[in-house]
Amino acid sequence: MDIEQVIASNEKQLLTATSEIIKIKSVKDTPLQGMPFGEGPAKALNYALNLAKGFGLETKNLDNYAGWAQWGEGDEMIGILVHLDVVPEGSGWTFPPYGGQIHDGKIYGRGAIDDKGPAMAALFALKSLKDAGTKFSRRVRVIFGTDEESGSECMEYYLKHDEAPTMGFSPDANYPIINGEKGMLTFSFTTLFDGEKGNHGTTLLSFKGGHRSNMVPDYAEAHIIGNIDEINDLVNSAENTIPGNFKVEQKNGEIVIKSYGISAHASTPERGKNACMLLAKLLANVKLTKPHSDFIEFLNNRIGLGTTGRGLGIDFKDDISGELTFNVGILECDENKATVTVNIRYPIKYKGEQIIEQIRKNVPESIQIENISDNKPHYVPEDNLIIHKLKYAYEKVTGEKAYCFSIGGGTYARMFKNCVAFGPNFPGKPELAHHTDEYIEVEDLFKNLWIYTYVMNELIK
Repeated sequence: MDIEQVIASNEKQLLTATSEIIKIKSVKDTPLQGMPFGEGPAKALNYALNLAKGFGLETKNLDNYAGWAQWGEGDEMIGILVHLDVVPEGSGWTFPPYGGQIHDGKIYGRGAIDDKGPAMAALFALKSLKDAGTKFSRRVRVIFGTDEESGSECMEYYLKHDEAPTMGFSPDANYPIINGEKGMLTFSFTTLFDGEKGNHGTTLLSFKGGHRSNMVPDYAEAHIIGNIDEINDLVNSAENTIPGNFKVEQKNGEIVIKSYGISAHASTPERGKNACMLLAKLLANVKLTKPHSDFIEFLNNRIGLGTTGRGLGIDFKDDISGELTFNVGILECDENKATVTVNIRYPIKYKGEQIIEQIRKNVPESIQIENISDNKPHYVPEDNLIIHKLKYAYEKVTGEKAYCFSIGGGTYARMFKNCVAFGPNFPGKPELAHHTDEYIEVEDLFKNLWIYTYVMNELIK
């Protein structure tokens, strides 16, 4: 059979395999003997590897951290970087999150598009080339990770114990081609309230919000001791000046101010409303005692409601990846200490050290910068061979013009040279990863199979 006939003959089996692997709840869990990320991720990995063995492909399990399925010959190796772990399902699903059910031309379930469906499409693309008797001058290896959603320890383990690809792609984002990923900088602003405390004004007992640095907090609350009528008046007047939603309660002699925002990913904080920073803006109108009043002043003057870091002098941008984004993800403040955990996505042409140096110039001595983690930017030039091959395959299958762009998010691609993100989500389609009722359209799953088969066929020549 020619390659087109082989691809078409594999579509039905791809659909079944995708449905079956969705049924495995592969959320990271307590480590078990021989299962570093818990039973679920290991079970999903072994399902994929056993499937590949059945196809006659070479396979290897790297201690249930990662694994691979491979075919072909040659010194060079093409890596297809996928992951089989998923984020927790949450609530409110119309169809079972681990059912793998098909309704109205869509496969529903956690991981359908992120990243089990694309992982199966890549595996069946490799099977299609093998079944067609295609000549390989390079090896193609589908590399399965099991910890992408929680830090990618799986790929760190892989790189320590196995071969890095010569080039490759990760089908874990959007089409057409993502050849740039911004740098990721995480750190904490910390201040101790160990100086002389003021006696006149409203006392701030605590101020907390957020759980993850890479998410815009949708809820925050402050506990204070003060005049309830004044606070109610303040909240009522704030409706016209602050774009937030606040609620005031009295509990155990304390006033609780609740702030409601809109969650978003830290790579696109402008799509959300930061509940912590909205509450900080409200508290700026409360006559707080020192030193808490100084802390609130710092939050408003140097951070505020913006998302580009302008108040800290870091509103940098470049022609490749655009503007820096700044997100306060976690805020924890009590009577003795305050910690603000920040997540920055900075442009490809900048360095994390530049960002930190500039921030230091714009914060008072009482504020310390701690726990710095810098994940450097990733960029593959458009004249790279991998880009040309991906463009060809995408345009052949879709009939649409392929182009490159950069993102603030991160994929496995940033861990490897000459690797980019490529699919599975097509332009104009909703972003369903991590959402309730996640699905992949059956037609899109098959389209991914065709694209991946064609691009592998180009890369092995």
